[in-house]
Amino acid sequence: MFDRLAARFPVLLLARRNLARSRDLTILAVLAVVIGVVAIGGIGLGGEAFKQDQLSAFEGFGGTATADPIDYEGEPASERGFGDGDIDRMRQAAGSATVLPVVSPGGSTVQTASGDIAVTAQVNGIEDPRAFYDAQTGEIPANWRRSVVVGARIADTNDIAVGDRITVSVPGAFTRAFTVDAILEAQGFADPLSADQTVFVPLAQFGEPRYDSAVVRVPTTAGDIDAVAENIEAALNVRRQEVSVSPVQNQRAQFEQLFGTINQFLAGVGALSLLVAAVTIANTQLMSALEREGELGVMRAVGYPKLAVVRLLVAESAALGVVGAAVGIPLALAIGLVVNALLVGDPLAFTATGLTYVAVGAVFGILTALVAGIYPAWRTANKRPVEAFQA
Repeated sequence: MFDRLAARFPVLLLARRNLARSRDLTILAVLAVVIGVVAIGGIGLGGEAFKQDQLSAFEGFGGTATADPIDYEGEPASERGFGDGDIDRMRQAAGSATVLPVVSPGGSTVQTASGDIAVTAQVNGIEDPRAFYDAQTGEIPANWRRSVVVGARIADTNDIAVGDRITVSVPGAFTRAFTVDAILEAQGFADPLSADQTVFVPLAQFGEPRYDSAVVRVPTTAGDIDAVAENIEAALNVRRQEVSVSPVQNQRAQFEQLFGTINQFLAGVGALSLLVAAVTIANTQLMSALEREGELGVMRAVGYPKLAVVRLLVAESAALGVVGAAVGIPLALAIGLVVNALLVGDPLAFTATGLTYVAVGAVFGILTALVAGIYPAWRTANKRPVEAFQA
């Protein structure tokens, strides 16, 4: 294939010969381009794999929203949060959707059967965990009033098992020992109640509390969570703003935008390596031109125009970029295969955006080589033949 191109464009044959004469400098220049292409493509593919891994936590929460009360300064504690009347109005507005009131007492502590404090555990009081969660081990009782349900990560970190007795202390409410009836399946960070980090206590243990929030869930086949959110806000925000309802998928969009911005920034940092490539190529071409000044002077003396000399030297720079991109692309894809396998579980889980980063890296590598070669080519072509012979 190269022979066919060389037959049509003899300058390519000259460019290959000249680059082969300065093998060490050529290898360094190609390596600089390879590093730049791999940096942009590898970071792009890796970032996209990481984004897929993180956004997978939102799967299963498409019909879920959180309802948070809007408290006003000076409002007495007895009127903060939601009351039973507020929850009833939410349920009426939500129709067939499930509305789960939540008590999230601050300052709560959890002590394991061994006497250790589960430092990262949080306590939430809810009516029935079965409305939202499935048990990984054990079983959530239908009449759930005197036991607790523990999130997967808290159980794993603190060696909590079904049947253990743990002590839950809620300031101003109670300090009681409960039996662990179930360990929940892992939910991921997108869960609105952070279930993996939570010990769930029956709502009946709190007497007649004010609710700190509520979780709304609509079956994906039964309705639209956005419409339900609007209905709840319309029902409660009559005289003033009392509630703000946020679908979990809105958070997903924010995370996706954040991850995309971070990925672009990191790829931009990787692109700085192409500046090194540009300097290396410019240096290579300048040194090559100095070594061949006599040869290039002869070419000018026998009638080669300036543009032909420029075209020859730029072709050499372009060849460095093309070879660097040709080596860098498979290396970047190999990095993507490994990262996809580790984070997503599928080596071939490439996204169009991730592959775009590889293409952009290759194009930038070639363009960098071209631009870096223009100055040495122009400088050499503008030397008079007599000056070249005297060098």
